[in-house]
Amino acid sequence: MPTELQKTEQELKIKNYNSKTIKSYLYGLRKYFSFKTNSYLQLNQENIRNFLLHCEQKGISPQSRKLFLNAIKFYYRNVTKNLQKIEIQSAKKPKSLPIVLSRIEIRKIIASLRNPKH
Repeated sequence: MPTELQKTEQELKIKNYNSKTIKSYLYGLRKYFSFKTNSYLQLNQENIRNFLLHCEQKGISPQSRKLFLNAIKFYYRNVTKNLQKIEIQSAKKPKSLPIVLSRIEIRKIIASLRNPKH
């Protein structure tokens, strides 16, 4: 496993990836390699799906799962030179409602202004 991570780190540096991206990708790959039971060189989409599902069950955010998937894709495309397409959709970011102030809260804000023109 360490040699695969070293190869990935070298490839990321050659492609001029940001140091924080390199750190994040290596972290994601370390998690994936510890989850994966068979050979790292063998691409198994079902195993990748199971890993992402495992991450979701552990409460890992959609953004982190998307980063893990991108790290795995980078590893297989650029390090192992496996050209098989990984057809897994990344997790969507949950939508949240905007925060809306009540009429009373707006009145309090306006009343607290010293100069009502500004």
